[in-house]
Amino acid sequence: MNYLITLLFLLLTSSANFLALNDVSWFVIMLLMVGYVLVKKLLVKRDLKVLVVFLVVYLAYVGIRYVFLTNAVDGFSNMGTEFLLSDVIFPFKYALLAFIYIVIVRDQALENIVNVMVHLTIISLVLFAVQIVAGDAIYGASEAIGISPKGIGIPGYTNFIIFTFTEGRHDFRNSGFVWEPGAFGCFLIIAILFNFFRNKFKFDKKAIILIIGLITTFSTTDYIAFLLMLFMIYRYRVPKLNLWVLIMIPAFIVLIIVVPFLGQKIADIYIDDIKGLDALRHYSKEHVKHADQIPLNRFASMIYLWDNLGWNLFLGVSNKYDAVINTNYTINISNGIFDFFAKFGFMGFVYLIYSYARFCGAFIKRNELKVYCVLILLLIGFGEPIMFLPITLLFLFLPLITNIGNKEDEKSNNPELA
Repeated sequence: MNYLITLLFLLLTSSANFLALNDVSWFVIMLLMVGYVLVKKLLVKRDLKVLVVFLVVYLAYVGIRYVFLTNAVDGFSNMGTEFLLSDVIFPFKYALLAFIYIVIVRDQALENIVNVMVHLTIISLVLFAVQIVAGDAIYGASEAIGISPKGIGIPGYTNFIIFTFTEGRHDFRNSGFVWEPGAFGCFLIIAILFNFFRNKFKFDKKAIILIIGLITTFSTTDYIAFLLMLFMIYRYRVPKLNLWVLIMIPAFIVLIIVVPFLGQKIADIYIDDIKGLDALRHYSKEHVKHADQIPLNRFASMIYLWDNLGWNLFLGVSNKYDAVINTNYTINISNGIFDFFAKFGFMGFVYLIYSYARFCGAFIKRNELKVYCVLILLLIGFGEPIMFLPITLLFLFLPLITNIGNKEDEKSNNPELA
């Protein structure tokens, strides 16, 4: 049962299929999960205390913020109650899903997520091969039999629940069960990290399958995050500074700069982002005419949100902040960190990172390794808007209602191993 529940959890948090894009199916699955919790009597007093405290603090935070923005900040005086309503609904959809999932699987959360991700990755590799061979024929067939989900709002997009095909885009990149290759890479990075935590940083069969899946995404940000993870593994195994450490650090930097699809791609993205921002008004006319969104890449998303929201990113604006910035044209934000800032503020982001670092602290005790762990999450968050998804919100509750974030790892306390 835990396997099935984990599969449903990952499919919902993928933001790619009709289950995730339809509120009715989302809440039906959540109700079934709540029913399972009640029937099995899995909820304990500590769980309820954690949930109630979280909801009270969160709702107080967004309530105070709403009053502040509508009464004290220029440009937000016309914020309607739908902004506050969106903020109130959010935890009962996204955060509550993460909470219920952890209540069900408890200390087996990492194991279940890794196992299901491995199987979804194997499926993706098979279907990715079909995608390379068949190309746009897959999308054409799905259109012909009427199974392409319409809610995603992306032309040429079709999702078969366990795999995403696109017409003419990402032809040679693996999107897996998520909405695009970079996002699939983020899920894989989290799964790889979970697997390394479980097996004391060993390259077992599951790790190899997940890494192969990561390679097929061709995601620059995820590649860099994985390189940092490899360095973290080395420092875990070899805690003493030596010649190899001094060589590896500049070697990684040179590798990122020299390899075309790493450093050069990042530079190209930045240059294109700046050009795109400069010509935004020109582009907007065509996009508005065709009812399209204007996609902004990582750097452009960051700059655009800062230009439009400024210091309001400290407290955040609203889960529905896009209605504030999209007054003239619709912008598609792809920077997950600044998206989170706009939704819940820098204050909320700090708490999420604190919870994540506390979770990592159950497996790695040295502060140096915790810094690498946090940087890995920041890297994938910078690349894709995943920080608000339940797969990341898990970290808000994992250290509090399971033993994963509290128990001591004896081997981690050994200076020879940690």
